[in-house]
Amino acid sequence: MPRPKRLTTALLTSFALAAAPAYAHHAMEYLETESTTTAAQGESLVYLRYDYRVDDKNNPSRDRWEITPGLAHGITDRLLADVHVHLAKFGDGHLEDDRQGEFGADGPSPFLEAAAFTLVYRVTDGAWLDVGVAGTLEVPFSRAKDLLGSKEVVAGTLILSRELPGHRNITANLTYEHEGSEGAWEYALAFKTPISADPHGIAAGIELLGDLEDIDRSWSVLPGVYIPIGSPQTILKAGVELSKNLESTRAAVMLMHRF
Repeated sequence: MPRPKRLTTALLTSFALAAAPAYAHHAMEYLETESTTTAAQGESLVYLRYDYRVDDKNNPSRDRWEITPGLAHGITDRLLADVHVHLAKFGDGHLEDDRQGEFGADGPSPFLEAAAFTLVYRVTDGAWLDVGVAGTLEVPFSRAKDLLGSKEVVAGTLILSRELPGHRNITANLTYEHEGSEGAWEYALAFKTPISADPHGIAAGIELLGDLEDIDRSWSVLPGVYIPIGSPQTILKAGVELSKNLESTRAAVMLMHRF
């Protein structure tokens, strides 16, 4: 399941690309990276996301997909609340060892996997380097606990964002995620830029994602495009995440509307 995402200040100096405007899992900026962008007070956004994951290119029983509908609302101009659920389909290889083979090679039918709740707060506004924080609680449903061994996830993210000339943006996340009795530090670094004559039009971006405890082997790259549909309030985002050595891949598509 997509997890709330990442950052590290060390990567800020090492990430050099030329690409623009922005979005996050609650849909305000990037596909994965949390941003300091929040809805205005009283403004809402609704989104629908689809992910298809190939976790092991040599083991199709590890394939999975999920559909994520979500709703976010600006409590204040700086505080955003988000809620979403995951409807997911898992291959047999994702199941607990004693449940594998019970549903055949394709695994069980799609089911509601988890519900997640996120608060994003923009600490600074218009500074040379904007700072934000995000907290997420993800609660698995009973079928996910039974079949996958899923546990409650609590995560906190530090967000650093810098607006660049030409409606470009660079954002970094540092996330601590605790699931069950295990914790992990994760990072994300994202950059995007307009690629059309209209600076508020089509944009392209790239996200670098990984685990701080296994930087060399865990990283992946997620290039994406961000396309306004009819108006700036409706945006289609799409991207393909590629891991090191292409051992795993993921396609992600999200449609979002602000109102």
